[in-house]
Amino acid sequence: MPEFETRKADWVPFRDALRHVLASASPLPSRPIPLNQAAGLALAETIRSPLTLPPGPTSHMDGYAVRGSDLSAERSSGDRGDSKGEGPRLRVIGRSLPGRPWGDPLEADTAIRIMTGAPLPEGGDTVVPVEHTDREAGEAGWVRVELRGEGGRPRIEVGQHVRGPGEEMKEGDVLGRPGDTLGFGLLALLAAAGETRVSAHPAPRVALLVTGDELVPPGDRAGLEGGIRRADILSPSLPLLLAQAGAAPLTPVRVRDDMEALLDALAAASAESDLVITTGGASMGEADLVKRALEALGSEPIFWRIRMRPGSPVSLSRLPRSAGGGMVPVLGLPGNPVSAIVTCLTLALPAIRAMGGHRARLLRRIRATARDSFSGPEHLTRFFRVTLSPEEDGGLGARSAGPQGSGAIQSIANADGLAVLPEGAPSPERGAPVDVLLLPSSSWTEAP
Repeated sequence: MPEFETRKADWVPFRDALRHVLASASPLPSRPIPLNQAAGLALAETIRSPLTLPPGPTSHMDGYAVRGSDLSAERSSGDRGDSKGEGPRLRVIGRSLPGRPWGDPLEADTAIRIMTGAPLPEGGDTVVPVEHTDREAGEAGWVRVELRGEGGRPRIEVGQHVRGPGEEMKEGDVLGRPGDTLGFGLLALLAAAGETRVSAHPAPRVALLVTGDELVPPGDRAGLEGGIRRADILSPSLPLLLAQAGAAPLTPVRVRDDMEALLDALAAASAESDLVITTGGASMGEADLVKRALEALGSEPIFWRIRMRPGSPVSLSRLPRSAGGGMVPVLGLPGNPVSAIVTCLTLALPAIRAMGGHRARLLRRIRATARDSFSGPEHLTRFFRVTLSPEEDGGLGARSAGPQGSGAIQSIANADGLAVLPEGAPSPERGAPVDVLLLPSSSWTEAP
């Protein structure tokens, strides 16, 4: 006689399920990590600048460092300029390069060549771009400044093209806080401050177990003939999502619908990972063995089934590690590829962000205008795959990315985001606002 699942489902609201998932995903212990290995990780400390940058005024341009007072009294003849707008003729006494500054003070009626980023000498307070001079085309060692351009408009202002002390950072400034993600900008800032190591949370190791006797490896077209079996879509796709969230995904493992095979795979996964994700075997059928295998290994169930569409057969439990002690969270996702991907985006990715110590844990939410009908049962939180396109008012329109059935994988391939309708919210009319969660890959555009 077939053995069906008999335990009662929780049917927790999506908001509660997300709260349970985040509560089970404590940040991993931090450790010192070299800056050149910390990309994408989250800081575990507050970092303050140990110095002031730049320590003194530096040039924003290639040109000549001068005293502003030498430019302020344009005259009509001699070395001080003429009525055509030419400025003073200054004696060039040296040069200042990044890393090789000019060491002497700048006296009246003199200038030094200066490159972008080089320190200004004492007495210098203005940089004249090289294109606003005669480039020393006259007498050797002298430069003529062109104070005015077309229409007599001033070209030079006292103090221009100078980067003041502390413009980048001042000693004691906060450069990073716990939970900040070490993206390229923050890494650049910390490198500028001379940091070589930071205290950060490591990337969570995530084990992915893809279950189902019906699955064939990607590329096995012969195995797909007749439509009896289907391709393993999740092994090549979910690890990319996990990595985009900051995880260190382990090699996916396909597992047969066999209790012994599941027990072995779960035990191995619990020993080497910080989070276990399973797909398939999560519903009520006689081949849905994942919950039974977890129970046999002594897991502590937290919930099973969520009031959401697609993706209701989701479970969360805590499994004793087979080695090393402690517990590892196990997030059971549906086997249907669309449902698995949607629940991975909305539940697994926030868990990974939380375990990695990131403050920003959820997909970015924007407001768009519904340009298609998005309907469904109001007692569920509903997620619709949508494409986004610019509108005349500068906003974005949300349109269906394709058929919304749970087997329509093409709608995932086309989607820019997930339009989300919370439990109890009515379906929006066309032209009404709708919230959209942006997919991790949707930040690129073809538009110039």
